[in-house]
Amino acid sequence: MTDQNRKELLHKTGELYKQFIENQDEQRAAKLAAVMKKAADEEVYIAFTGHYSAGKSSLLNCLLMENILPTSPIPTSANLVVIRNGEKRVRLHTTDGACAELEGTYQKDKVQQYCKDGEQIESVEIFDRYTEIDSGVAYIDTPGIDSTDDAHFLSAASILHQADALFYVVHYNHVHAEENVKFLRSIKESIPNVYFIVNQIDRHDETETKFGDYQAQVEEMLCNEGISREALYFTSVTEPDHPFNQMGALREELSRIEQQSKSNMQALTEQKVRNLLKEHTEMLKKDETGAPSFAEQLNIHTGLVQSLRDQLDEAEKQMTEAEKRMQEEINRILKNANLTPFEMRELAAAFLESQEPSFKTGFFFSKAKTAQERDKRRNAFFSDVAKRTEAEADWHMIDTLHKLAKVFDVYTAESEKLIQAYRTPLDISIIEHAVKHGAAFSSEYVLQYTKDLAELIRKEAKREAADIIKVLSAMVKERVSKDVQTINDRLVQESEKLVFLQEQARLENNAREKTDRLWAIWEEESACPMHIDTEWFKSKKTRVAAPEQKQGRSQLTAQPMPKSEIKMEQEMPLQDQIKRFYTLSDILGECSMLLKQTSAFRERVKRLEERKFTLALFGGFSSGKSSFANALVGERVLPSSPTPTTATINKITKPINGNLNKTANVVFKTEDDLTAEILQLTGIPKEPAGRSFTEKWEKAVKKNRLQEEHVKLISNFLLAYEKYQQYIQEQKKLTIPLSELKPYVAEETTACAVKEVTVYYTCPLTEKGITIVDTPGASSMNKRHTELAFQYIKDADAFFYMTYYQHSFSKGDRSFLRKLGLVKESLSMDKMFFIINAADLAKDKTELETVTDYVSAELVKEGVYEPQLFTVSSKEELVGKPESFYNQFSKVRKHLDRFIEVDVKKASAAQLSSEADKLCETVFQLHQSQHQSREEKEAQKQCLMLSFERTAADIEKRRNSKTIIEKVKKDTREQLYHIAQRLSYFANDLLKSAFHPGLQNGDWKKNVSKAMTTALHEYLFEYIQEIKTLDVRMSGFIERHINEEWLDHFQKTLNEDGYFSVYAGDQHSNGIQLKEVEPEIEERAFEQELKEIKSPKQFFEQKGKATFIEAVRMKLTKITEAWIKNEEESLISHYTAHLRRLQEDMGEKAIAQITDQKETYLRGYAEGEHAKEIEMAYQACISWKNSDNTIKM
Repeated sequence: MTDQNRKELLHKTGELYKQFIENQDEQRAAKLAAVMKKAADEEVYIAFTGHYSAGKSSLLNCLLMENILPTSPIPTSANLVVIRNGEKRVRLHTTDGACAELEGTYQKDKVQQYCKDGEQIESVEIFDRYTEIDSGVAYIDTPGIDSTDDAHFLSAASILHQADALFYVVHYNHVHAEENVKFLRSIKESIPNVYFIVNQIDRHDETETKFGDYQAQVEEMLCNEGISREALYFTSVTEPDHPFNQMGALREELSRIEQQSKSNMQALTEQKVRNLLKEHTEMLKKDETGAPSFAEQLNIHTGLVQSLRDQLDEAEKQMTEAEKRMQEEINRILKNANLTPFEMRELAAAFLESQEPSFKTGFFFSKAKTAQERDKRRNAFFSDVAKRTEAEADWHMIDTLHKLAKVFDVYTAESEKLIQAYRTPLDISIIEHAVKHGAAFSSEYVLQYTKDLAELIRKEAKREAADIIKVLSAMVKERVSKDVQTINDRLVQESEKLVFLQEQARLENNAREKTDRLWAIWEEESACPMHIDTEWFKSKKTRVAAPEQKQGRSQLTAQPMPKSEIKMEQEMPLQDQIKRFYTLSDILGECSMLLKQTSAFRERVKRLEERKFTLALFGGFSSGKSSFANALVGERVLPSSPTPTTATINKITKPINGNLNKTANVVFKTEDDLTAEILQLTGIPKEPAGRSFTEKWEKAVKKNRLQEEHVKLISNFLLAYEKYQQYIQEQKKLTIPLSELKPYVAEETTACAVKEVTVYYTCPLTEKGITIVDTPGASSMNKRHTELAFQYIKDADAFFYMTYYQHSFSKGDRSFLRKLGLVKESLSMDKMFFIINAADLAKDKTELETVTDYVSAELVKEGVYEPQLFTVSSKEELVGKPESFYNQFSKVRKHLDRFIEVDVKKASAAQLSSEADKLCETVFQLHQSQHQSREEKEAQKQCLMLSFERTAADIEKRRNSKTIIEKVKKDTREQLYHIAQRLSYFANDLLKSAFHPGLQNGDWKKNVSKAMTTALHEYLFEYIQEIKTLDVRMSGFIERHINEEWLDHFQKTLNEDGYFSVYAGDQHSNGIQLKEVEPEIEERAFEQELKEIKSPKQFFEQKGKATFIEAVRMKLTKITEAWIKNEEESLISHYTAHLRRLQEDMGEKAIAQITDQKETYLRGYAEGEHAKEIEMAYQACISWKNSDNTIKM
C-alpha cells in the first residue's frame, strides 16, 4: 500500500468513522477503527471459532505449547482473546469502554478468570515471546457460535469480519450438526481462507465405525459446501500420538498462512470497509430488524391507540348499560310476544262465561255438572295459556339471555345453567286474577280480559327475568372492571410507545439523506487534505485499574438437583402387595356371593402384575443414546456411531411369542412409506410415473436436476429396495441374530428401508416388563429423526433426554426441549429424566458441578422446571468399571425402579388396596346382618336401596357432565391462539436466517427459490409438531380430570356413603390418538413476493429483505390462521369425543360394579341362605387384615 493510497484510505475511513459515531452506530465505528488499525499494523488475524466446548481453547494452548487459555466443558470464553508475540503483558478491554494493563509477570489463573468474565471484560489481549507465533500475527479465540448465550455469539461474530483465516473447530461427535452447515454457508465468502478442524478424535471407537468411513462422510459434507478436503484436519490434544492426529500438518499450514504476502492488504481492507458501510446503511434503514418503517408503524400504532380508547369507552359503557340493555331486550321480547292471540279468545270466552254467576249446565242444571264444566274450561284455558307462554315468551327469553350472556362475555357453565332453568312462573290462579267480577260478558270484555291477562303474564316474566339479569349484570361488572384495568394499563404503555414512534418517524426521514452522504464520502476521488489525523483509529480508551474479579463458580440460576438417595426399605415392595391381593382373592373366591367381585378384583391384580412399560430415549444425535441403552441392559446390544444414521426405531425387550434371546425382528417400510420419504427429503413435487418402484425413481434421477446428495439418497433407497424387495412388498418380518444387526440400524444403504427393529434380550431390566426404545436424534439435520422421536413423547411411561458432557446444550436442542417444557406441565407425574452422558470426561467434582448447574439452568430457560438431572458414563458402566463421583448409574437405576414400581404403579396399587378394604368391609357388613332381626334387615335394605339410587344418580351426573367439555373447548382455542403466536415469531427468525448473504454465491434466483422451499418445509414441520404437542397436552389434561373426577372426588363420596366402591382402572392405555394433520403449503403461493426480489443489491442493500420477510411472514400468518380455523372444530370434536368415551366408559363400569355390589348385599340379607359362607369369609378377612393392617406405598 503506497503512502498516498494509505492517506486517502485513512481520510475516507476517518470521515466515515465520524458519520458512524454521529449516527450512533458505535459498534460498527469500533469495527471500522479495528479494521484500519489492523491495516496500519499490517497484521494477520487467524481466528478460531466453532462449537462451544469443541476444544478451541485447548487446541490453541496445544499449538502455542503453553496453558494460556481457560478450558471447560461449558461455554467459558465469554469474550474475545487475542494472542500476540511481544513484551509480556495483558491488556483488558472492559465492556464500559475502558482499558487496563497487567505488565510484566502475572498470574495465569487470574488472566484465565478474566477470559471467562463476559460481563466486565469485552476482550483480552495477551502478549508474550511465543516461539510458535510470528511477529505481525494474532491468534484469536472466540466463544462458541452455537452457545445459547447470545452475548457469546455476538462476541464471536464481532471479530470474524476482520479475520484473514478462519479455523472452524467441531467436536468429533457433532460434525453433522445443522449449525455447522448454516454457519459455513454464511461466512465462507467473506473470509479468504476457511478451514474445518475435527477435534477430540480420541473419542473415536474403531469397533463402532472405521475411521476411513468417518473421514469420507466428513469430506463429503464439506465438499457439498464448497470446502476442499485439503482444508480438513483431524486433531487430538489429549492423545498426541493418536494414529489419525494431524496436529503437525495443522502447524505447517498455520506457518504458511503466517508467512503469506501482505501485497493484497489494501484490497482486502477496502472490501471490509465496504461491507461495514453496507451494514451501517442497512442499520439506518432498519433493514436488519425486518420491521416495517417507523412511519408505517406510527400509522398503525395511532390506530391501535385510538382503538384502545374506543375499547375503554365501550367497556365503561358496558359496565353502566349492561343491566339496562338486558332489561330493554327482555321488555322487547315480552312486548312483541303474542301471549293471547285471536285463536285463544274462544277458550277465554268459554272460561269467562263459566265464571258468570248465572252459568249453568246439564239437563237438570246439576251443580256437580256445572262445577265439572267450569273446571274443564278453566284447565283447558290455562293449559293453552301455559303452552303459548312457553312458546311465545320462555323460549325467546332463554335464547335472548344466552345471546346477551355471550355478547357481554359472561357465558359460563354457571350462567348457562341459570338461563336454561328459566320459566315464567305461572299458576292457574293467574287466569282468575285477571277476571273483573261484575263486568258484563261480551266480546269487548273478552278482548279486554285477554289484554289484562297478557300484562299479568308479562309482569311475572319480568319479575323472574330480573333475578337472572341481576346475576348476569354482576358478572358483567366483575369482568368489565378487570378488562378496564387491563385496557388502561395497555393504553398507558401504547401511548408512551406512540410518542417514541413519532420521534423515530421524524428521524427516519433523515435516513436516506445520511445514506447518500456516506456513499458519496466513500466513492469520491478528491485530493487528500494536507493535514489529516493519521491515527484516528487508535484506541482512545481511558486507562483504569484491572477490575475486581467476581467470586464463585458460576452465576447460574440452577434448580435444586433431585435427591436421588431414595430409601425404600420401609415401604412394602409391590410384589408383596400383589401377593397379599392374590391371597385375599383366593380366600373370597370360595364365597359364591362374592364370586363376581372377586373375579374382577383378581383380574385387575393380574393386569397390574403383568403391566408392560416403555422407556424411551431422546436427545440429539451422538449424545450417547445407544450407549446408554447398552449400559442399561449390560451389553453392547445396539450399534452406535458418531454420525447420524437413519430414522429407525430400535427397541429392546424380553423374548416373547417364541422369539429367541439375542435375536432381532426387522420391520421394513412399505413402498408408500419409502416414496413419501424420498419426496420429503428431495423436494421433488410429486411422485414420478412408472410401472415399478425402481423404474419410477430411476426416471426421477434422470429427469430432475437433483443435487448430488439427493441422487445418492435415492440410490441408497434403490439399493435397499432391490435387496429387500420381498420383505417390503409382502411386509414380512426378517429375523436375524444380534451379531448381524449393525447394517439395519447404522448403515444408510440398508437402514433407510427399515421402519423398526425389535431386539429380544434377557436381562433384569427387560424381565421387569420394561421395553427400551432408542429413538433417532432430536436435533439432527435429518428432520425424519425428530419426526419419529416426537411420537414417543406421549406414549412412553418414562423417558430419558440425553445430553453430551462436552456439548450439553446447543441451539439444535431448543425447539425439541421447548416442546418438552410445554408437555411437562400437563403430565400427571414427572416422567422426564435428563442425563449428562460421558461424564467420565470431568476433570474433577468442581468441573462436574459447573456442568450440571449449567445444564439445569439452560433446561429451566426452555421451560423444563425442576429437571431430574443425572451424570453418567455409559462407557465405564458398560465395561463394569467401579462407580465414581461422576457416574450416577446406580442412582439412575434406583430412580427408575422407584418411578416404575412406586410412582407409575402407585395409583393402580392404591385403588386395589382400597378395593380390597371394601371387599372386606362388604363381608363385615354381611356378617353383621346375620345377627340382625328381620326388621333391622329390612331397614338396612331400605338404606341400601336409597344409597344405590343416590350413587347411580351421581354416576349419571358425572357421566353427562358438560363442565369439563367446556373447559376442553376453551383450553383448545386458547392453546391454538398461542400456537399461532409462537409460529409468527418462529417465521420471523426462520426467514431472517434462511435468506442470508451467502445466497449471492452461484445462481441467485435458484438459491433464493431453494431457500424459500427449505424455509416453508421447516415452517410446515414446526406447525405439525406444535399440533402434536397440543395433542399430548390435551391428553394429559383430560386424563387428569378423569382421575380427579372418578378416583378422587367420586371415591371420596363413596367412602362417606359406606356401601359401594368403584374401581376406575388405568386410563393410560386410553389416551388420545395423535391426530394426523397434513396441511399443504406451496412455493407458488409466494410467487408475487419472490418476484419483488430484483437483485442481491436490492435485497440486501435497499430494504428488500425487510419488506420481503414481513410480506412472507404476514402471508404465513394468514395461512396458519386458515390451517388453525380448519383444524379447530376438528380438534375440539376429537378431544371432546375422546372425553365423552371415557366418561361413558367410566359410567358403565361404575353402574355395573355398584349393581353387582347391591345384589351381593341383598343376597346376604336373605334369611340364613349364606350364613355359613359369610362366617367363613368373615373369619378369613379378619385374619387377612390382621396380617398387615396397613399396605404401605
